This record gives sequence, structure tokens and C-alpha cells, in this order.
Amino acid sequence: MATDLCIHRRGGWGNAEATTTGSRSLIIWESSNLIEWSEPRIVEVAPAEAGCAWAPEAIYDDEAGDYLVFWASSRDARDGDGRGLHIYCSKTRDFHTFTQAEPYITRGERRTIIDTTIIKAGSKYYRASGDGDITIEESDRLLGDWRVISTLESLGLGLTGKDVEGPQFFKFNNEEKWGLLVDQYATGGGYLPITTTDIGDTTGQCWRKPERHEYSYGSLKKRHGSVLPITKREYEAVLNKWS
Repeated sequence: MATDLCIHRRGGWGNAEATTTGSRSLIIWESSNLIEWSEPRIVEVAPAEAGCAWAPEAIYDDEAGDYLVFWASSRDARDGDGRGLHIYCSKTRDFHTFTQAEPYITRGERRTIIDTTIIKAGSKYYRASGDGDITIEESDRLLGDWRVISTLESLGLGLTGKDVEGPQFFKFNNEEKWGLLVDQYATGGGYLPITTTDIGDTTGQCWRKPERHEYSYGSLKKRHGSVLPITKREYEAVLNKWS
């Protein structure tokens, strides 16, 4: 899935119209092997009063047997009063048909929250969002009650929403260790990988921000992506296809 947005044709990020007159649709591709992909299709998900649909993600809901899809939309965009962005959600089983969008996370009418990522660790769900900080929340259920447990700043990592955005959770293979990628948009530095052995830790003792020489993403800058667990067979097939 991807945001339906070409910011270059809108004159850059200085043009606030992207949040009020943007596309309310997501772009979706499908593949059974990560090699052959379908043509992209456009699926309208955001409500009529929204002005955009940004940074979509999906997570499988074990309890309901379907996927929770979530993204950031402005609200009451047509009146142009500068209200913030909020996280909306919808359910789907096939990524063709979606339930009616509903508000999922808000920080108040005039505060913005974007770029939510969710992961399940043990019996808990954790989500991180950009809301002025990178705020981490915890819940027993995807559509249950959530509580704020930390921010990257409160964990002693020295990062706020003025430094990074676009958080992305993932789990390392074969060890009880998780990564949280954050985009260093303020400096144009691309992804910074933060690691933890316990997402629920609120003391900062289990969290670590590596030094710059400890990681590399190659020559191309990586930003606002996703991390998927794949099998060894899938990995080898991708390498054989694209070296």
C-alpha cells in the first residue's frame, strides 16, 4: 500500500493544500511471491470530509480474522481552518472491500498525529505515532483501550517530532529484539534504527540508539517504508530475480 500523492507536482511541501485537497485513496499492489506484481489499483478509503489519506499501514487482527488498515487524514478539510491530521482506520479481508472509515487516534482537533505503526509483541500490541513526539502506546486489543507508556524523548534518546518522523516497528529474526526505524527528516539523514529488547520498557534501559558508524543502508536513502518478515525461499527468489 502507498499514499496517493505526488508532492513535486503540488509545488513542494510548502504548499499546505496537499492536506486539504489531496487524494482520499490508497494505492494497492498484490503479489504471491514478491516478484510478479499486479497493476496498481486505487481504493478510496478516507471519508468525504477528509483532505488526504497518508502513510497507510495494515496489521492482521488475530481476534477478528481480518486486517486493520490505518492512515492519517485531515478532517473538515473543505473549510480550510487549519485543523490537524488524525488517524483513521478501516477493516478488510481482501484489500478490495473496506468497511467505512472511522476515527482511530486523535490528539485533539487542532493537534496533528501521523505515521502510526503497530506491532504485536507477546500478548500486547504497541503503536508508535508522530504527534510532536514519537509517542508509544500499549493495548491488549487493536480496537481496545490504549495507554501512552513513553516517548522517544522520555526514554532518554534525545529525539522529538522536530527531529524524526515516520516510525516503523519490526522484529529481528530469531531473537527477542525489536527495531524502530525513524526518519531523520529534519537533517535529511534517512532512517535511524533504534533497538529495544522490551518495547514496553519505560525506563530507557532496554532502548538503544546506535552510533552512525554502526549501521548502513547503502547508497540509497531509505525513508517511510515497511519491513516484512519473509521466508528463506522468498528471500532467495528475490535475490535471483534482482541480484
